[in-house]
Amino acid sequence: MGRLPFPARGRSLLPLFFACLTALGGCTGNGRPAADSGAGTVVVAIEATPTNLDPRLATDAYSERIGQLLFHKLVRVGPNLEVVPDLATAWEIPNPTTYRFTLKQGVTFHDGTPLTAADVVYTFNWIRDPANGSPHRAAYGQIARVVAEDDHTVRFDLTAPHAPFLVNMVRGIVPAHGGDDPAYALNPVGSGPFRLVENRPGERITLAAFDGYVGGRPPSDRIVFRILPEDTVRMLALKKGDVHMVLNALPPDAVDLLAREPHLVAERGPGTNYSYLGFNLEDPVLKVPAVRQAIAHAIDRQAIIDAIYQGQARPAKGLLTPEHWAYNGAVTTYAYDPGRARALLDGAGFPDPDGEAPRLALTYKTSQNELTRRIGEVLQQQLAQVGIQVTVRAYEWGTFYADIKKGNFQLFTLSWVGITDPDIFYDVFHSASVPPDGANRGRYRDERVDALLAAARATPERVERARLYGSVQAIVADTLPYVPLWHPDAVLVRDRRLTGFELTPTGDYTSLARARLNPS
Repeated sequence: MGRLPFPARGRSLLPLFFACLTALGGCTGNGRPAADSGAGTVVVAIEATPTNLDPRLATDAYSERIGQLLFHKLVRVGPNLEVVPDLATAWEIPNPTTYRFTLKQGVTFHDGTPLTAADVVYTFNWIRDPANGSPHRAAYGQIARVVAEDDHTVRFDLTAPHAPFLVNMVRGIVPAHGGDDPAYALNPVGSGPFRLVENRPGERITLAAFDGYVGGRPPSDRIVFRILPEDTVRMLALKKGDVHMVLNALPPDAVDLLAREPHLVAERGPGTNYSYLGFNLEDPVLKVPAVRQAIAHAIDRQAIIDAIYQGQARPAKGLLTPEHWAYNGAVTTYAYDPGRARALLDGAGFPDPDGEAPRLALTYKTSQNELTRRIGEVLQQQLAQVGIQVTVRAYEWGTFYADIKKGNFQLFTLSWVGITDPDIFYDVFHSASVPPDGANRGRYRDERVDALLAAARATPERVERARLYGSVQAIVADTLPYVPLWHPDAVLVRDRRLTGFELTPTGDYTSLARARLNPS
């Protein structure tokens, strides 16, 4: 099979869209902010409602990214994927199972109460309590106790050495005096540069600069996150000047068109995000390895990258990019080969029947995002070429994501964003990380992988960790719980007047705390 006719190929439709928009007077021409934008307000368009702003429970990308502005963490990940101080000014490791953090003084929560070591203890003990159902609990299973030595010193005692411990400290700190409020997730109180003033699910989230922020008041008075699920609506809002920034949430074929607007700028760079096709490994059909391999061979990833991503992505071999220190490129791959796919299905007991009937039928779930729906339609076409009938079902983001966590699916596509430490393999593939205890969404179980991941956590030496994670990548590639798809580029389209925001490989929002909208 050659290149498929891709549905809704925006390259032919988007210029017409822009031409019609301009003819109808839909563009302000100068990118001046419209109704949402008061003085000192930066408006960011996002494509889905964050599912939970409580950092103890948040797992989706937008919840995590907005949380970067609401909360202090003990440490954070810098632009070069290194661990840097945040709430902690320093830390010491007197022995392999003890970490002591010194906290900044003068830090207050948005309600004016001081942040102390007691709040750090409360936050991590809450996550570790199985009664609370935190999806991050498995990441802190090696903690024996958390102790406040004084108001500004907190000590973590571990049960055993744990190599990714520091990078796992990137969790927002919650106030002990309010964290048990059932309404906390809707109106969280943090200590970050911005405070939450409005949370209207499905419409907008508004943050206001926190005058008491220990790092100094941010230059912008407000950050408004407008929830605009439709690609064309986000594009129109940028063109009109109603929003000032869209990060990693535009159709690739729209980026160059938007960059031609005099008031807009496009920036690109290599990204660490990872897109994949997920399988429910408890499904009686998809638990058969040959079926998963056949699906992998039926997907023409490069065709999708060329036609839908306009080349703004790289084929993936697994979660990590080639630049990562733990990357293993010498793993099993599944080249586009429809003939091989058909042979695998024959061998798995799914021969080609007479007539128009398919070999087998599957359901693919996705969100209502236009790009992912287009990808779903292409996957549907490609799999049909080898006799697999796929029904595409698109859902509102919250419904879709809840189904994935519950295991209510056969096939789905999602992305892992902001990948830094290879310990992500534990959260994604260890048998102890099946939801709600982690993010092993496909219900993957392999004793070899479990043992390697446990060993990698206990190994401080990077060279040995890389070897262990390399073995994990090899086994995962062979057993195929996911089909690796691609690493999309990090892409930002912004108003020219917006300065101070830095595009990073992980696509985070941290630098919005330094962003400002300059006068025209």
